[in-house]
Amino acid sequence: MLKLRHPVSLLLISFLVLLGVLRTYSTPSPVESDAPDVVFSAVRAEAILRDLLTENVPHVAGSPENTMVRDRIVAHFEAAGYEAQIQSRFHCNPQFGTCSPVENIIAVKPGSGGKYAVLLTAHYDSGWTGPGAADDGSGTSAIIEIARMAADFPPFKNDVIFLISESEENGLIGADAFAEHHPLFENVRAVINLEARGVSGPSGMFETGDGNRSIIRMLSKNVDRPVANSLIYEMYKRMPNDTDYSVYKRKGIMGVNFAFAQGVPAYHSVVDDPDHLDLGSLQHHGDNAWGMLNALGERDLNTINHREDAGYIDLFATRLVHYPLSIVGGMGLFFGVWTMLAIGLAFRREFRFRQLRWGLVAIPFLLLAIVLGAYLLSWPLGRWPDLHPLEHPYPWAGRLTLFLMVGLAVYSTLKMFSGRVSACAWMIIAWALIFVLQMQLTSRLPAAAHIALLPLAMFSLGSVIDLFRKKSPAPLLVASVMGFGTAAFISFYHFFMLDVVMNFDKSQFKVIPLTLMVLVAMPMLLAFVKKLELSWQPARWLLVAVLAGCLVHLFLPGYTAERPRDMTLMYSEVEGDSNGHVVLESLYKRHDRAFAKKHAFELKEINSGRLATVERPVREVTLLNLPAVEIGEQDILLQEEAYQRKLTVRLPDNSPYLRLSLPVDMELQKAWVNGVLAFDVSRKEEGKRKRDVDFLSLVNPGSEPIEIELLTGSGQAATVSAVSWHELPGVLTAPFLGNWPD
Repeated sequence: MLKLRHPVSLLLISFLVLLGVLRTYSTPSPVESDAPDVVFSAVRAEAILRDLLTENVPHVAGSPENTMVRDRIVAHFEAAGYEAQIQSRFHCNPQFGTCSPVENIIAVKPGSGGKYAVLLTAHYDSGWTGPGAADDGSGTSAIIEIARMAADFPPFKNDVIFLISESEENGLIGADAFAEHHPLFENVRAVINLEARGVSGPSGMFETGDGNRSIIRMLSKNVDRPVANSLIYEMYKRMPNDTDYSVYKRKGIMGVNFAFAQGVPAYHSVVDDPDHLDLGSLQHHGDNAWGMLNALGERDLNTINHREDAGYIDLFATRLVHYPLSIVGGMGLFFGVWTMLAIGLAFRREFRFRQLRWGLVAIPFLLLAIVLGAYLLSWPLGRWPDLHPLEHPYPWAGRLTLFLMVGLAVYSTLKMFSGRVSACAWMIIAWALIFVLQMQLTSRLPAAAHIALLPLAMFSLGSVIDLFRKKSPAPLLVASVMGFGTAAFISFYHFFMLDVVMNFDKSQFKVIPLTLMVLVAMPMLLAFVKKLELSWQPARWLLVAVLAGCLVHLFLPGYTAERPRDMTLMYSEVEGDSNGHVVLESLYKRHDRAFAKKHAFELKEINSGRLATVERPVREVTLLNLPAVEIGEQDILLQEEAYQRKLTVRLPDNSPYLRLSLPVDMELQKAWVNGVLAFDVSRKEEGKRKRDVDFLSLVNPGSEPIEIELLTGSGQAATVSAVSWHELPGVLTAPFLGNWPD
């Protein structure tokens, strides 16, 4: 018999675990400016950030605004005693087909060994739509503060290179320029990169190099508040995102990549400013970078590349549990077999095959009820009103509603199957499923094996404790409780982790992690209710609570001034068209329908500027007759098995952007811009982004004519799209801004 005194104990364990997991997703308190130099201070770093972003406007690479930011960064390095270098060149990243001027800022703290170097880096340019305080002013200001802290320290064993790169937003151009053309890069053996994908949240380590077991051990020992999960790393590999570290990783350099990723609606928006940046996130950023710099600065950098990877997960942001992937299969097999033997021996007298058959019905019923219930809730929670696809400004009403729905599914299962399924039968099937999950993860995704391995290990340890209990009216009680506590940790951790990649419109996926703790809890609940006569009344109250949660959630705003709607007003005109269009543009295609209707916007297919059409809310207006891109006659020469095309392009005055879209059937192999290699098809597959067309993007290329050379596999005539960018005139926007939504 397996029995707790009361199931409230499971709720208490769940609540305590939940509090611990919430610590993982919280941030430390910012350290004040009077802290000693051995301690990173977010308040000091914030003062640097506010100085860098005095104008609080976008500062794209190559723009006059970014030049002012550059000069302030140089001044801060010089004030700390460094001789700042500027790597200045026009550069292209052939992987992305993007080009811009680059002015990388470099400062060096020589080491006592003088052979190898640690690179601590962030970028100082912003996107087009916001001041970039978080992305990546936070990383820049943190590095400047760390450089100031390190200036008076005794030298590390290794050199430290502080690199504040330019033009990351346009295709990692500054990092590529440093890696390809700066002599200091030859000595770099380790990289610490600071990034952001929001304005708040913990600074998590989300990417390393291949063979990361050694550097994961260093992270575990030298960072006070580690937040990292090897499953996040596996997810990131499959996402289309890149950072400057992608350049260095491709060259085989080991490193750690830190970023915070909450407050996503403010990312690349007008409110990505110092006032909206969470100082706790900045503090965590600096603590992580300073801890790893101290470790790598004294380490023999030839020993940080290991022959194998590690799996890892932080335990309430207090320590990092890590393990070599090579032992996952053996450990999973050992703990899985031990668990099944322990259950079999403990319940060998109670086991009945009839109850096992009912268990094979009850468990799928419970799992399906949870997922289906969450799917049904995804409509009121996530589709009306429209939400940002990654984050809700007030998520707890929706989260509690999902928790209540899981409780409703659990109680309904107990009511229907109590007396038919024994605790023993459920336990056998549930832990067998976890064992199977462990083996599947080991073979397909070993970096995520801890999802099943940790509960199996803790259940096995608890079963050993149960062997030595003198009075054992409830065999495997300690094992069940320890297994449940660990499963609850895994479930809550990954439930909140999925907030990074999905919102409530995908609730059916968000609740999947919770099924692990439910599976493990059910045997104890079945044992408790075995002799009770359950009624449907609690289920009715749970259903009422779920509906009430939906109602509360519906009245919460999906957008706020701090977490704004992703919507931009644009004007588009295409050469040869009789009208222009004012366009409501959104990265996630979630427009304010009421605003669009009020201002007579209608869904319509328009030219995308990428040799295709897109459907957007538009309103026809009189042409502004903006100056167009001028493309000269092209020369086509046959060179062996390829065709060389040369053309001259002139941008309109005051236009800082050019994009040339080239059809795939042109079979573009290479492209040069003013003699600089800008695209190489052999490097195209290295990127994560899949493109329907090939394109060249030039940011602030200057006022002189641009010489472009293309090497193509086809010599046939082809349509090329040329897009330029202009400041939107106020006279066009004024009628729409009076009631512009938050």
